[in-house]
Amino acid sequence: MAEAVGPYSVEERVIDGHTTWVALRARGAEWSWLTPAEAARLGQLWVRRYGHFLHDDNTAQHTETVVLIAAE
Repeated sequence: MAEAVGPYSVEERVIDGHTTWVALRARGAEWSWLTPAEAARLGQLWVRRYGHFLHDDNTAQHTETVVLIAAE
């Protein structure tokens, strides 16, 4: 079952009691399925890169484009 978290949804696929896939869907886009390790790594990267926006006035502009490629 998908869990709505703000403007995006997160879903987990659990097999034999273990999370095997984590999915992220934002604003009606297709689901993006990640392994738990990929999801954790992406979360860490996002916190490092964007976590400061939680503490400022959201006026900072970020113009760098980064492509994240994960492989298991």
